[in-house]
Order: sequence, then C-alpha cells, then structure tokens
Amino acid sequence: MFKTSFRALGLTLVAGTLIGVSASVASGDEVVLRDGTVYTGTIVSQTRREVVIDTEVHGIRTRITLDRREVASIVRGETTTTPTTIDNPGMPTLAPGGSRADEEKAPVSLKREGYDLILEVPMNGTFGQDIYPLGIYESLKWAKEAGVTDIVFRMNSGGGEVWAAMEIVEIMDQFAGDFRYHALIEHAISATIWPAFNCDTITMTPGATFGGAVAYRMNGSGSAEVDKKMNSIWAAKLAASAEAHGHSPYLVHAMIVSDNAVYAVRRGGEWVLTDEVPPESDYDTIDSPDEVLTLTAEQAAKYGIAMQLNDRRIETWTEAQGIIDWDNAGEIGNQLTGKANAECKDLRNDIMGVIQSFYREVEVGDNRNSRRQFGQSIQNMRRQLGRYKALMRKAEEKKMDAITDSFERTIDVSFWENELEIRMQELRNLGRP
Repeated sequence: MFKTSFRALGLTLVAGTLIGVSASVASGDEVVLRDGTVYTGTIVSQTRREVVIDTEVHGIRTRITLDRREVASIVRGETTTTPTTIDNPGMPTLAPGGSRADEEKAPVSLKREGYDLILEVPMNGTFGQDIYPLGIYESLKWAKEAGVTDIVFRMNSGGGEVWAAMEIVEIMDQFAGDFRYHALIEHAISATIWPAFNCDTITMTPGATFGGAVAYRMNGSGSAEVDKKMNSIWAAKLAASAEAHGHSPYLVHAMIVSDNAVYAVRRGGEWVLTDEVPPESDYDTIDSPDEVLTLTAEQAAKYGIAMQLNDRRIETWTEAQGIIDWDNAGEIGNQLTGKANAECKDLRNDIMGVIQSFYREVEVGDNRNSRRQFGQSIQNMRRQLGRYKALMRKAEEKKMDAITDSFERTIDVSFWENELEIRMQELRNLGRP
C-alpha cells in the first residue's frame, strides 16, 4: 500500500509537525495548493502521485514532497517570493526503512479507508472534435487503478458528433460497477445528453442548460435535415439506459424526438413525469409536442430531474450529494483528457487530409488525359489508400474508428481496392503514347 498518498505534504529531510513555516525563493518554479498555499523553488520530480520541490524553510534549503491531489496548479519559471503556512505536514514521504524504488513498486491505489475518492473528468467543447473517447477511457483506467469511488463528469458542451458520445457511453459501461458516475452540467446540449443520462446523478450549475439533442444528416443538396428514423432509434436506446440509472425515459424522448411531450403532475407529494396529458386538471407542461426539450437548471430542480447548485465548485457539489469524508484525486482527469484529445484531433486531421488527397487523385485519373498521368494517379491512389488503412488502424487503437461516420466523404476500402485492379488492367490495355 502506498502509505503516504493522502498527506497534504511530507518533508523528506524533516519529520514531525511544523506550524507557521515560511517558504520563499526569489525565482524558480511555483506550486500552488488547493488551500492557497504557494511554494516556490525548483521542482525535482513530478508524477501523477506527488510533486517534489526544493525550497527554503527558515533560510534552510530542504526538499518537500506534495500530494498531487492537493495541487491546484504548477508553474515552471520565474515566480515571486511568497510566504507559506504549513499546517501539520505529517510524516516523512517514505515509509520507515523504505526506499524510493520500493515505493514506486507499491500499488498505486490512493483510496483512504473511510473516504470517498473523487475524480473530475472534463467534457469541454465539441464531441468528436474537442472531446474524444480515448480521454475518457484513459481517465477511467487510471481512476480504477487509483481506487477512485466517484467520477464527476464536468460537462460544458454544445454537442457534436454522436459517434463520440456513443463510444464514451460504451466505455463508461465497460467500467460499470467500478465507480459511481455523476454529471455536473454547466451546459449539456445535443450529443452531451448521452453520457449525462448514463450517470447515476445529474446536477446543474447556475445558468446551466440540458437537452436539445435532435440529430441531423446531410441530404443530397448538402443541407441538414432531421433524421426522424434515426432519432427514434437513438431515443429508444438512450431512454432504456436513462431509466436504468434512475432517470425518466420521457425526458430522453422529448429531448431527441420533436413529436414527444412531457407533463408533470404532483402525486403523493412528488412530481411525476409522463408523456401523456394527465387526467388531473392541475398539471404542468414541461415540453409540448413539436418542440424539442431543453431544460434550465431551475426547471430541472423544480421537477426533481436534477439537483441545482449555487456555484460551480466541487466542494459545493459534494455537500449537495451528502458526501462528507472525501478526497480529491487532483488534476489527472484534465491532464489525461487533454493529452488524448490532442492526439485524436491530430489523427482526425490526418485522416481527413488523406481522404481529400485520395479523391483529388481519383479526379485526375478519371480524366484519362494521358497514359502516363493515368498511371501516376493509380500509383498515388494506392499510396493514399495504404495510408488511409494505416490511419484507420491507429484510429481503432485510439477508440475512434467510427469517426468516419461523421464525414461527408470517406473511402470504401474494398470498393477501391477492386477499382484499382480494374484501372490497372485498363492501363495495361492502353497503348503507349
């Protein structure tokens, strides 16, 4: 067991308790803790569990180990002198008789007995362009190893590509039973409702919105039109998942299918939701037919659909959830999703670039201006097709092989492999210039 993972900080050279310690260095790296404490000096090492920094205590140079979960931010470079107060730094970093090598071999679980361990995982931007399944997978994989009990998805998205949202839900299902999932919504529009309804709790911040998930497709003229059949299929699938997590399936249908309605009526002192007009005369219409439901935080709280917070802080959220003894797993969710999303975005651009290059060569070959040009186009098409296949294998590894579902144009590998053979035969039959 990693014995020191839950200290706010430890001194590798000094054991015991120090109160009112002043740490200051004129310039160097800066580490800011969540409680406002600031350390300046030279960062010696930085892992997902701890940050080790050389600093000064009462003019004596020393080394301090900080619990990564307590770190709010890290700035490398020039900083200013800042007084620091340390309250009960705890025991030395290493267990008695232990070594750094021994510690690194220890289990990575950060879970403290009797405490919930909470990890925030961001969903910011557009699904399939800024938000990718790989980031969620890497975060949940790390969370399982670290002993996280609760995953809080902080959602601020206007939607995006449904394939990414659906893949994220599948990943969440892979880890079902390992955590409690929570949606902390700032804005959860369109595709964002997929992971939101797959969470065990839904909480909304001030000014939050939730819903509006009608899917569109490109028609023959290049204009977007509502795909009613696909919307109905998706609504039925998501409604079943929502109901399994304790949410009303009527909300899902009203958010996706414009023909559906949602009504609320008080029965037994509680609001009950239904998609049919209640027999009681006193009822509220949350969403009428021919409208797509988008909830405000106030509406959601009124009808018991979601909790409403008065600010966006995780501390406020834990209080609202009744979680008293808890620890924060730190910024690893931001780091893992940021790295994965950047990698996936680059891969997306590479795939799109290859598709464009491939079809440019198709157009060149279709002209048949000369045997030489025709042959060159076939060679280039083969090269681009090979690149495309390699990139799609990479996309599968990064859990984004369905990304081409969102492209207006893609490459049918089987068709074009056969077509290239036909073109090669045609090239052989052409006379030389």
